[in-house]
Parts: sequence; C-alpha cells; structure tokens
Amino acid sequence: MTLCRTLSVAELDAIASIVEMREIAVGKELFRESDPGDGLFLVVAGEVEVIKRGPRGDYSLARLGPGEVLGEMSLITTDARSATGRTSVDSRVLHLPGKPFRALLDVGSIAALKMVAAIAEVLAHRVATMNTLALDLADKTDPAGQKLPVLKDSELIALHRAMQVWSF
Repeated sequence: MTLCRTLSVAELDAIASIVEMREIAVGKELFRESDPGDGLFLVVAGEVEVIKRGPRGDYSLARLGPGEVLGEMSLITTDARSATGRTSVDSRVLHLPGKPFRALLDVGSIAALKMVAAIAEVLAHRVATMNTLALDLADKTDPAGQKLPVLKDSELIALHRAMQVWSF
C-alpha cells in the first residue's frame, strides 16, 4: 500500500499487528456517511463504491479496487465520514483502526509517523488536483466560446474550501 512504501520490515510489522482482515458481502457498508471515522480500509479483493448523499439522491464518487485505500484521514481524526463505503461485490479488506494507530502516534512510533507523512503527501496531491478542477469549472465555455455560468465566484470559493477537507 502506498502509505507504507517507506516502512522497514520491522515498522511494517508494528502496523500489521493492529490490522484486522474483514470479509464484506456484496452490498454491505464498510462505513456510513456521518458516522465517526474509525480507521483506514485497504481493499485486498473486490470493489468498494464511495457514495455521497445529495439533495436528489445518492452520487457515486469513486469505485476502489484491490490495493486502493479509503478512510485514511480517520487515522488522524474521528471526524464524521463524508461519504459511505459500500461493497459492489463480495470483498476482502484490511481495516487499520484509528484508536490503536493514534496510540502508536502517542508513543512516537516511527512507523505511524511515516504513515502520517504519506497521508499528508496524498492530501497535498488531492488539494492540487481539486484546485485545478475548480479553476476548470470557472473557465468552462460553450462551443461558441461563450463563458458558461457554471458556478458563481462565491460557489467556487465554497467548493474550493470544501475540497480541502475532502476525505472518506
């Protein structure tokens, strides 16, 4: 997993000692939007759909397969989940629970600190991507070259701020 790429074997063992394997049947939720964050999930086999409730129903934000991670911010904070993670097929995931991970941080675990640094890197890339997307929305034009009224400046600012705190 990308978040563990800089860990030594001993450091990886420290993280592995608190990881739980879970088998999740098709259509079951790993977590629900607005629930407190309780840890990170790594998809080992299968597929997890990330779903966000909206005023007109549910929206699929992402489909994550083997090797992909979701919920990494829950290793650092117990803030409410911003979306729901639901399996699309029978799936196997590793769950790295937040509370034991934060306990590793509290005692200065190098493994946990390296993972936090990797999370920061992931989030920095996401913010950069979201900045580009927000600007692309602001500059949308129709085929005749007329600027489309996609979002008002105040809406773009709100979107930008929201994207900076985006996590599952």
